[in-house]
Amino acid sequence: MSEGRLVVEKRGAVGWIVLDNTGRRNAINGAMWRGIPEAMARFDADDEVRCVVLRGAGTEAFASGADISEFEKNRAARSSVAAYDGLLDKVLHSLQDARKPSIAMIHGFCMGGGLELALACDLRYCGESAQFGIPAAKLGVGYNVEGHKRLVETVGHAWGREIMMLGRRYSAAEAVGMGLVHRAFPDAELERNISQTAGVLCENAPLSIANSRTIIEEYVKASGSPDEARMQEAIERCARSADYEEGRRAFMEKRKPRFTGK
Repeated sequence: MSEGRLVVEKRGAVGWIVLDNTGRRNAINGAMWRGIPEAMARFDADDEVRCVVLRGAGTEAFASGADISEFEKNRAARSSVAAYDGLLDKVLHSLQDARKPSIAMIHGFCMGGGLELALACDLRYCGESAQFGIPAAKLGVGYNVEGHKRLVETVGHAWGREIMMLGRRYSAAEAVGMGLVHRAFPDAELERNISQTAGVLCENAPLSIANSRTIIEEYVKASGSPDEARMQEAIERCARSADYEEGRRAFMEKRKPRFTGK
């Protein structure tokens, strides 16, 4: 059985991160977790990459969660739990603090740590047969602070309480209804719709997207007031950009703008 690996590749202007552990429904092992921040740093530094898509290999699962077979090693001692949670925080922030927007493409099971990873992405779309849940209460796991924070930001505390306390599974339709994912598509149409969404992100102005990501993240960060100076700088960076001039010119000339992120 495969040990599990992270497949990282660039297709045109889109960076792809594929969770490949099909023998365990794409359960995420330690090496895969550690590879995600490295992949995001690589895509952040590549000016050709406009957005990043995360998915699971195949169509059975996005990710069934953290690899349970590693729990004895990673969560047996208090120091191990702290180290593991520190790694998860690093992974989540590599997505949340990135310069590039991210999309979670969700086939099948999206459970536990898999859902936590999807929640760190800017956009989430799933197939109609997808299933969601966080079974921490059924495993005796103390789910981490950042994971709770992102869940509550996304669905509110009422749904957050039910998801965490009952540990039940939710259908794609239920996930859309509570705002856990943006939209559900017929399974066979998911990849096509993800490609279209990624295409829009690639065509839109990178600095405008980065500006919105900066401001939104400032308002949902765990502690402290929003950094007014950081937000204003993001706005002014757009105003000073060649893309701003290109957007105005394209509008007046009734043509599609060609943004470069500069």
